[in-house]
Amino acid sequence: MCDDNTELQGCDLQVGYRGGSVINDLNVQITKGTLTALVGPNGSGKSTLLMTLARVLLPRRGEVRLHGTPISAQRSTAVARALAVLPQTAIAPTGLRVRELVEQGRFPRLGTFARLSRTDDEAMHHAMALAGVESLADRRLDSLSGGERQRAWIAMVLAQDTDILLLDEPTTYLDIRHQIDLMELLVDLVRVHGKTVVVVLHDLNQAARYCDRIVALRGGEIIADGRPATVVTADLLRSVFDVRARITADPVAGRPMFTAE
Repeated sequence: MCDDNTELQGCDLQVGYRGGSVINDLNVQITKGTLTALVGPNGSGKSTLLMTLARVLLPRRGEVRLHGTPISAQRSTAVARALAVLPQTAIAPTGLRVRELVEQGRFPRLGTFARLSRTDDEAMHHAMALAGVESLADRRLDSLSGGERQRAWIAMVLAQDTDILLLDEPTTYLDIRHQIDLMELLVDLVRVHGKTVVVVLHDLNQAARYCDRIVALRGGEIIADGRPATVVTADLLRSVFDVRARITADPVAGRPMFTAE
């Protein structure tokens, strides 16, 4: 059932492709001002769910609501000003430079035929600084490493300056240092700036360490949903990931972490 007071939610969702359904009768509510991780094995439906919440995929049945209103009934510009999405595989025109990519994040804020203002420039510089790509601003995307390109896309999403961010495997291609930097940035966006962030992650320990909430999926169904302390259990690892594991407390954060047996 839908709740008109929830910022973003999926109600009775059935989503699929030509080969059949991936998600069936799924309900999820995204709480404002939280960092939520979608986790699960390959093919569990986590990316499909994220793209449906972003209106990239249309459900066969059910609906997504943004601020209590069906997202399908809202204008594209209004949606783009409310939420930003980073897909798993992002594609840019050949020859595009980092600065030009980040500019695209400002387009929903511009009127017809409007030019970038000083405010837009400041937002772009701030986004590039947060993503660590200021020094790459004039580089072509196709000349960058995979990790550098990923950070450029993250800068574009940040430049959009929305209250909601939906990120599909944003740590892909990033080395350990930049993975940590990104996760700490997401925590800061939520706790300091009041953003709402939903992220697809493969690393369950990373999700437990940084996220407020974990939604675990398997076979297009939500198997567990809650705080890391209640979700990351030996039973969950076995039922969702087919892994036998031992759960201990992270010595730094005190959050649960697992070690495979």
